Amino acid sequence: MLKKSMAAVVMVMVFALALAGCGGSDGVMSKGYGDLFRDKAAINKAVTEIKAKGGGTPLMIFQSMHFGPEFINFSRQDPKNKENVDNFGWQGPKIVKLSGGGKLEDNLFNIDDVNWDAIPVFIAETEKLAKENGIEKASLGSSIMINFNVRKQTLSFSATVKGERKDAYSTGDVQTGKVTNFRVK
Repeated sequence: MLKKSMAAVVMVMVFALALAGCGGSDGVMSKGYGDLFRDKAAINKAVTEIKAKGGGTPLMIFQSMHFGPEFINFSRQDPKNKENVDNFGWQGPKIVKLSGGGKLEDNLFNIDDVNWDAIPVFIAETEKLAKENGIEKASLGSSIMINFNVRKQTLSFSATVKGERKDAYSTGDVQTGKVTNFRVK
């Protein structure tokens, strides 16, 4: 029950923060590093700052990370009080209220378990598959996610592709960036 409740809370929080970030040029965690979808140097610079701001080693992420070409948002376990989770934008932590039973540890992944250089591969493969599947004017929208499947204890990239007449959903391997599932809706 805790896992489903926490997942729902995180998704609502992520979408609320994403909407808040759409209001101006300084969105959720926007630092002007460049294209966090395609530029490996920008991605690695942002991840270095995330690790510094998030504090603690290892940096344990709660369930998912949400990011776009110029923003990243995540919740992490507080390294000083392991029962707490805080949501991060570039501004610093915000308290996350957890509810339900279950173990917090079962809902965490180490940020170093993601090969950040695989993001551009995932984006390129997703765009290629969209074109091959006839999705005209395909766009990944404003974000992709790193999802932690709590039951299977696995990580994946995911993105929704929006097209003029068709949409699709893509998932990929967080180590290689290779698309593992592409489903036209």
